[in-house]
Amino acid sequence: MKYEKENIEKDYNLALSSFIYHRCLLRDSLAIVLIDSFVMSLSLIVSNAILLWMNGITFSIVNGWLLIPGWIVYALLSKLLPGWGIGASDELRKIQRTLFAFFASVLIISFVSRTNLASSRIVFLITYLFAAIFLPLMRHWMRNLMAKQNFWGVPVSIYGSADKIESTLDVLQSDLKLGYQPAAIYSDDLSVGSFIKGVPVLGDMMASNSTTPVGLIIQDTIDDQQFNLFIHGPAEHYRRVIILPELLAAPSLWVSPIDFEGVLGLEVTKNLLNPLSRIGKMSADYAAVLLTFPIWILIVVLLYVLIWLEDRKNPLFLQKRIGKNGKSFATIKFRTMVPNAEERLKESLQADPILRAEWEKHFKLKKDPRITKIGIILRRTSLDELPQLFNVLNGSMSVVGPRPLPSYHFEDLPEMVQKLRHQVKPGITGLWQVSGRSEAGTVGMEKWDPYYVRNWSIWLDIIILVKTIRAVIFARGAY
Repeated sequence: MKYEKENIEKDYNLALSSFIYHRCLLRDSLAIVLIDSFVMSLSLIVSNAILLWMNGITFSIVNGWLLIPGWIVYALLSKLLPGWGIGASDELRKIQRTLFAFFASVLIISFVSRTNLASSRIVFLITYLFAAIFLPLMRHWMRNLMAKQNFWGVPVSIYGSADKIESTLDVLQSDLKLGYQPAAIYSDDLSVGSFIKGVPVLGDMMASNSTTPVGLIIQDTIDDQQFNLFIHGPAEHYRRVIILPELLAAPSLWVSPIDFEGVLGLEVTKNLLNPLSRIGKMSADYAAVLLTFPIWILIVVLLYVLIWLEDRKNPLFLQKRIGKNGKSFATIKFRTMVPNAEERLKESLQADPILRAEWEKHFKLKKDPRITKIGIILRRTSLDELPQLFNVLNGSMSVVGPRPLPSYHFEDLPEMVQKLRHQVKPGITGLWQVSGRSEAGTVGMEKWDPYYVRNWSIWLDIIILVKTIRAVIFARGAY
């Protein structure tokens, strides 16, 4: 009778957990389907309008609408619905690959069926290009919108020690778009207390919660025996279980599980060791700079004149920086400071201890006494770094990469971070700069530079460029 009651209770908890999970899954998937359908519909309308403008003909819009359910099926098969737990660069990669495969299939079908060949191919091509740009952007917007209203994601229970749980909560609560909503905490750590960052502690490591369909365990906080007890105990009550291993020095974006006849292995891919990847990054750098040359060269000339008019001094200046393989090179920047900048800085730091503390922490000052009037604008918009595009052309820098540092600053970094930075060219923009930019400080550099080198991909570079454009437009954190 006792076991029968326990089984009934277990079945009820599993049913409740499954119901909550699928309710969240359906709600979030439907939201992404709606935004994807909107983008595809708009893409078709735009492509038909362009076709009409170019040739005076239109493609049957009825046939075009078939693209929408077709794309939804492809997105579902590629696990892009709803997209919980997928990072921005990983989702961008999956979307672009799935879009390419989908539209390639559509073109093959169009070719075989010989239906409206010329017009249909033009429409499909324009629709593909439009969707490739706006699908990731609109998905990001939809997730942000739903996350702000607390409608995005699924409740999750977290297992581990107090300090590890706290750092995990920092990640999940700072990026709600990941879709994992911390709802309960379980720990054998007596120092945990009743709440951690607003999330209730409901029991020890052997307890579970039927109202949270996902369990997340931080593996490095428990031994093998405890882990096995968890897997065969509380984990059985969750629809999905996420295991966070301690792989601090390994890439996180390019790890694939491998089954060695019952033994779990993790395959780590190092993109920067692939010669084709390096050639691809270099080619993308040159293509981006040369294709936009007519635009940025005009801005450079205009700013050059404006800076010269302010004090009749050379608008450009060179700075020695540490580059790839530890070689020094000269970065080209617009001058944003007065001619006697170092003397003025020294005087200000000696007179103001608060200012000196800020300088020692960030190597920058929010109210820098050396900055010229036009320099304030240039720094706020990061346009002072625009001449570094010439550094990209001469091969000493990349468009995206770790921030170029002077030797004294570079030597302050941990040895491991220095070695990783030696593997890549410094960049005009980078992950550190867009992750809070100047507020990230040296600690942020020690975190984000290794992450970038270990997880580099062309998709990560694209995400960083998009974030850079947004940061420049809104002048977030630049000084």
